Amino acid sequence: MREIFIICSLLTTSVLFAEESVKKDSIAPVEIESVTILAPRKDVGHIVHLSGSEILLTSDDLRKFHQADGNQMLQSLPGVYTQQEDGWGLRLNVGLRGTGVLRSSRVTLMEDGVLASPAPYSSPSAYYTPPFWKFQSIEILKGSAQLLAGPQTTGGAINMLTPVLDEKNDLLVNYSYGNYGQNRFGVLGELKVAKRTSIGFGLNRSGALGFKNTGGQVGGGYRLTDGYLKLGHHLDNKDIHHLELMIGGTDELSNQTYLGTTFNDAQNNPEVMYFGAKNDTMDLSRWLTRFSYTYNIKPGWFRIDVYQQNVSRNWYKLDKINAGNGSVGIASILMDPLKYSSELIAVKGEGIGDAIFNIKANNRVYTSRGIQFRGQYTHDLKSLKVTHEAGLRLHFDSEDRFQWSDEYIKSNNELELKSKGIPGVAGNRIDEASARSVYYRNTWRSGAWTLQGGIRLEHIIAQRIDFATTDINREGDIKLRQNETLEWLPGFSVNRTLSQSWIVFGGLHKGFSPAGSKPGVLPEESLNAEAGIKHHSIPLQFTVFRSIYSRLLGSDAAASGGTGEGSLYNGGAAIAEGFEIRLGQKIKNFTVELSGTYTSAYFTESFKSEFEEWGDIEVGDVLPYIPLIQGMLKIDYQIKGWQLSSQTVYGGERKSVSSQDHWDLPASWVQNIAIGKWFKKKYQCTLAVQNLFNTQHIIAARPAGYRTYTPRMLMLKFGYQIL
Repeated sequence: MREIFIICSLLTTSVLFAEESVKKDSIAPVEIESVTILAPRKDVGHIVHLSGSEILLTSDDLRKFHQADGNQMLQSLPGVYTQQEDGWGLRLNVGLRGTGVLRSSRVTLMEDGVLASPAPYSSPSAYYTPPFWKFQSIEILKGSAQLLAGPQTTGGAINMLTPVLDEKNDLLVNYSYGNYGQNRFGVLGELKVAKRTSIGFGLNRSGALGFKNTGGQVGGGYRLTDGYLKLGHHLDNKDIHHLELMIGGTDELSNQTYLGTTFNDAQNNPEVMYFGAKNDTMDLSRWLTRFSYTYNIKPGWFRIDVYQQNVSRNWYKLDKINAGNGSVGIASILMDPLKYSSELIAVKGEGIGDAIFNIKANNRVYTSRGIQFRGQYTHDLKSLKVTHEAGLRLHFDSEDRFQWSDEYIKSNNELELKSKGIPGVAGNRIDEASARSVYYRNTWRSGAWTLQGGIRLEHIIAQRIDFATTDINREGDIKLRQNETLEWLPGFSVNRTLSQSWIVFGGLHKGFSPAGSKPGVLPEESLNAEAGIKHHSIPLQFTVFRSIYSRLLGSDAAASGGTGEGSLYNGGAAIAEGFEIRLGQKIKNFTVELSGTYTSAYFTESFKSEFEEWGDIEVGDVLPYIPLIQGMLKIDYQIKGWQLSSQTVYGGERKSVSSQDHWDLPASWVQNIAIGKWFKKKYQCTLAVQNLFNTQHIIAARPAGYRTYTPRMLMLKFGYQIL
């Protein structure tokens, strides 16, 4: 099948571009233009990707403070909201412009322009995030530009770019060591192995003992191995035809849990991990294969990506406690510790009774595969520059749940297995989705004006195949449900150049989130607008935005305090509005950057909800986990090869539940610093301190109980540029 796709695409390419390839084949555009969303085509002479308030993070931005946690890297950016989870960046919780941050389920995550989530349609909140160590840049799309990405098109999309092969030998080795047993070893490079062939590669192994205290023992640590291999080959001497094969893999073993703490312990003993979480373990493996063909000419390009990703994971974690009053879920215990005092004593390991600990094996396999066609073509039409962009994606993904629960008792201050569960009893089903999406965008430029209009079509058929919990071999009767969605998503934007430096812009587009497999549930829809002014060459920008939701989507996920059944359901109308600001200035050896976001996100109709994070909503209730104000101040000082960097991040108070009266997640200040130097352009040494003042504030009240921010982290890094 793959060969058929490639042959068909080559024939299509020949028809579309045969005339131009004869006349323009002396141009060899940079390969990154076919994987990026924001980058301009320099050979065309103008920016064809008009997107308004986009953000581009460079390699220096990503590595300046030596942060492994993507939540920390992104939390200071305008219009971007994050929630730290484990402190190591094993899971990314990010939202854009008022969307929820839970498991990044309301943004489109991409790697080199291809969907990166394990199951973006059938299970958008699946537990996997590509580790950030390998990316040379990250693009954050807001406004109508995200219609090129999808399926999530309300808040935005994040496109993470691995190093592009440039046919130059390069090899960097680094090692880092820090407190709490932190250690990281990485290799990143490229070797030119033939005249038109090169290999890019990267390997990173990291781990930590953890910063949690479990009855006098260290807990909350992890081990992670992640790597990739790229093989690139030019079929000619002018980079018209280019082939690339990429394979990548990840292996994670971590002592991570859903179990938080009581509010009192979160305030007074932030590094505690309760006894009941001693055996909680995430065991994850991931494998990616992607084959790409790119056809490059001066007026444009055409690219095909054929991809498959498999993610297997078993999160073995405490689910319920039976202290003699029946089984009670851990979220209920920590939500009402007075009512469930016996269960709380047991989960803390303080009791000497015969409480039963129910530990659930959340065993799942995710599959994602598809083929993606994208192209771009620019031509002159009298005095106009016209750019056409189009894409087609045929995609399938699935989530296979095959789960069980084991029972443990406390024995000699350890958890001892009492009885083994039967596989499938705690979940035996398959969720899957097939999706066909297509987009077209047209850009017209004349003088100081640039107009852009586009439309995206998403056609999704989602279904759930539910087996009986006793049907281990899946041979009996099944329950089948299905939901079909057909959605047209238009978008429009305009900008005008006021001078050589200043641009004003505005845009309007329809937002969308898939509805899942439950019949009768409708997709999330919104109308999104932005307007602003920005400087062409320095980070100086002001943007106002407004998103009007006609209906929100809630999820009965265990990660949000729900039952874990996973179904989506419709909620009421809401509005998210505010402004973003970004200022930057270089003064001699100093570079100062300030960014901030004001967001007012609230419901505009009353309704009753069983979604834990909403509750019974009244008009004016705010959306959970969205701060009113957040901001960042960064100062860099460079002299004689030395660089000193300071970053101050402020996050406003938030509510964990919309309907509650008080703001239970407090405002916070976090200070990060780093000092580093390259010696003879080959050796690098950096000392980074995250959370300098050790402000372990409360960051979340989910999935079960309160969680606190990572304590002070020190990391010393050594790098050697071999080639």
